[in-house]
Amino acid sequence: MKKIPIKEKVKLTAGQGNWHFFDRDVIDGRRINVADGPHGIRVYKKQRKDGELFNKSALEPATLFPCAAAMASTWNKSLIEAVGRTIGRECRYHQVDAVLGPGINLKRSPLAGRNFEYYSEDPFLTAAIATAFVRGVQSEQVGACIKHFALNEQETMRRFVDVAIDERTLHELYLYPFRKIIEHATPWMVMSSYNKINGDYASESAYLLKDILRNQWGYKGVVVSDWGAVQNKVKSIKNGMNIEMPGPSSFEDETVVALENQMLTEAELDESLAPLFAMHEKVKQVETLDSVDLDAHHAVARSVAEESIVLLENDGILPVKDTDQSIGIVGRFAKVPRINGGGSATVKPYRQEIPFEAFSAVFKNLVYADGYDEDNTTDTHIHDAIAVAKKSDIVFYFTGTTEAIETEGKDRDHMMIPSGHQRVFDAIRQHNENIVIILSNGSALDLRHLKANSRAMLETWFLGGAAGEAVVDVVLGRINPSGRLQETFPLMLENTPHYGTFPQLERVDYRQDLIMNGYRYYDTHNHDVLYPFGYGLSYGTVNYKDVSWAVNHESTDAFVRVTFVLENISDITTSETVQVYVSTHVPYLVKPAQELKGFEKVSLKPQESKTLTIVLPRDAFESYSEKAHGFVVYNGRYHVHLARHSRDIVNTKTFDITDEVRYAPPMTLEYPVTFLERFYPAWFEHIEKVFRPLRWYEREEPIWRIIDRYKRNKGIDERTIERLRKEIADAIG
Repeated sequence: MKKIPIKEKVKLTAGQGNWHFFDRDVIDGRRINVADGPHGIRVYKKQRKDGELFNKSALEPATLFPCAAAMASTWNKSLIEAVGRTIGRECRYHQVDAVLGPGINLKRSPLAGRNFEYYSEDPFLTAAIATAFVRGVQSEQVGACIKHFALNEQETMRRFVDVAIDERTLHELYLYPFRKIIEHATPWMVMSSYNKINGDYASESAYLLKDILRNQWGYKGVVVSDWGAVQNKVKSIKNGMNIEMPGPSSFEDETVVALENQMLTEAELDESLAPLFAMHEKVKQVETLDSVDLDAHHAVARSVAEESIVLLENDGILPVKDTDQSIGIVGRFAKVPRINGGGSATVKPYRQEIPFEAFSAVFKNLVYADGYDEDNTTDTHIHDAIAVAKKSDIVFYFTGTTEAIETEGKDRDHMMIPSGHQRVFDAIRQHNENIVIILSNGSALDLRHLKANSRAMLETWFLGGAAGEAVVDVVLGRINPSGRLQETFPLMLENTPHYGTFPQLERVDYRQDLIMNGYRYYDTHNHDVLYPFGYGLSYGTVNYKDVSWAVNHESTDAFVRVTFVLENISDITTSETVQVYVSTHVPYLVKPAQELKGFEKVSLKPQESKTLTIVLPRDAFESYSEKAHGFVVYNGRYHVHLARHSRDIVNTKTFDITDEVRYAPPMTLEYPVTFLERFYPAWFEHIEKVFRPLRWYEREEPIWRIIDRYKRNKGIDERTIERLRKEIADAIG
């Protein structure tokens, strides 16, 4: 870096186009290329203008995988690692050095427009699935870029909104996936989010980028801004940003002026560039692939589609055994499937399966009606749909959200299917009771009406290029549905934890979210839901037998073990997703009713039994301490639940932890004496012993005032009192 002129260094802090950086003559080696790609890479045939970024005719074909919500619904880490490897190979073929994904923000509200691109409402599941994805991508010597760091859970005013959050909620819930992925997968890049956090833009936050990411977590990789997220370039460089995207930057002149005025030093600039040079050294060693097998890659996408489909309802109508029946298909999504959520996830699929074609290949006696055109319907549409319903033994109704309802850049207004889709459903159900719903959406819907008036319901998410064969295979029973919900489906929007406060235009308050997000909210408050977190039906039945527990207080890696037998009593291969939840009971510590801390997906052949052990490390029982500014295990009572989903507990182990940290909230001498009595009883007893027993109303007074009263009433010298104040302050601080 010493050889590079300072003005060239400034240019290196930003991209040289929409999708590349380090494209300067002073750099030894080729430029660094990046591409969007949480569901498959988006690569352009040639440089495009800004207005053509999502024009599919300008794109090279690539494998379009099911969306992130679908990936997480597989609960299959090894499969998602294969997805990452596959995307990594396509990156190398197109000389893409880093893929801008995965998105690991949490689903805070079903209305969030980008939920399809995020894995889950739960940080543990998000971390596990995303870690697998990152490992897969980087096994191909291609970097993964985890995003958006942090708190980008709404699209409304996402470039402006300020998120107010406390230290514990930030670390224990929203930063948990980022920390775990960095710890276990070492992603090459982290992308900062658009929004502000406690007053500072994420791309300029010293607390987020320096104190936490660099100093606490020891991250050595590259921090890249979201596209257009940098508002103050000098501040972003000083506080930990490495590369501003896209480029060229609009802030070059003011950055040079800041260097000349010593508002920014060359040493700070060099420190900001160092991770970029380190990444460039990796990139120079990677060889481009001459070819890729896109057919094999599509097979991986189909495997994800098969395992992601969640059977929400079934009264026995599925699987369909008689293919000679008259089958009706209603819904334009059957011919023009909803395959993705748009925006940054846009991909031109190498191969696009069409559900109608897949159904037609199996069912020879098949009739079809569009039913609707996007959101709307007409009298003609409804007339045709009714005609199909009257002719059919079974009607498959394809519905879900449209691009106008659910996409990046905007949040949903409601949780309903489009009103036009609803009209069609109400029309066909008057003429045929045998309706199977096929849903295509990226997040929870209000399905009460559809559930009450249909016989089966499949949640297929956005299945990408593999949107046809997997659905038919599940309908026929060739594939036993094994998807499980990665988010809670509430009864209605009014029941959601942030109803009435989501979205916000200027300031969002996250400070209650430890027990106000997803199943943490519904389970803690014992609210009824339509479908619980982790839920999904199957055509088979698996029993749990011979459950045994072991708690090893001396072990860090195997603190709790649960061993059990899974028995498939069905005549069909069946998968079971075993889930383990932890309930923490520490007096006065706010915790949700339970938290997911382990899971395993197991496939069982007909009549097969398997013995399985799930191990929870000690950190499964941690909570974030604002006093220690880190994670600790508190003394208290813990329940560990073996479960099918969050509302179906199979077996529970209860035990106490007594040799770790005693919980006490952060406090000062300004706090009432009752806090001493409750959390530091030894000091309370000391005061009563050296002073006198305190009256009930004195216990409501600040600690300092009681000490001052002790000094005056007993005539104690100031040095002794100051020592007492310091000893108590040190103990409680």
